[in-house]
Amino acid sequence: MLDEFFIESFFLLKTSGYIDPGSASAVFAIIIGAIAGAGMTLKLYWFKIKEKISRRS
Repeated sequence: MLDEFFIESFFLLKTSGYIDPGSASAVFAIIIGAIAGAGMTLKLYWFKIKEKISRRS
């Protein structure tokens, strides 16, 4: 009986499968944030990237 308690407590064998409606907006915000972060990083380093590309040509 004690073994079953530990197995159910640590391994979550029984889950209901409920997804909160706010989860979709959180995932969407993460995706938009990652795209914005990548864009800002590209913007910050664009001059260095452009300089290296044009120097080789």
